[in-house]
Amino acid sequence: MISLRVVLVLGVVACGRKNLPVAPETVRPRAPATLAAASTPEGVRLTWLRPLQYTGGLRMHDLDRFWVERAPGDGTPATFKRVATVVLEDRFRFRKERRLDWVDQEAKPGERYLYRVIAVTRDGSRSAPAGPVTILYEPTKGAP
Repeated sequence: MISLRVVLVLGVVACGRKNLPVAPETVRPRAPATLAAASTPEGVRLTWLRPLQYTGGLRMHDLDRFWVERAPGDGTPATFKRVATVVLEDRFRFRKERRLDWVDQEAKPGERYLYRVIAVTRDGSRSAPAGPVTILYEPTKGAP
């Protein structure tokens, strides 16, 4: 029969050491940087730099995806809607590629749009949005 002392000792040893509590706002990803939009024949191309750190300054290893949001740029109050989720594949998650891009192929010529991008970690923690950037979509003509 196992004595109660042995169980208690094993229970205390197995608990391990816990870290100090961390404020949730310090483990949010930083916002993506240098968000830019450009007209291309394929659509509006957004480019941005992925964050490498949490807002508290520690290096981030669990970045999972980006939400791309769009709103009409017609001067009315911006109501952003998610138009894409850019998921980081493992090969990008671990290589730390900094520059990412996405093309909005549903943009209509002559329309003005606002875009913003939000970084999201694996546990769903979100950054502040990068942007918004505004663009009047005018597809460039290809070479003759």
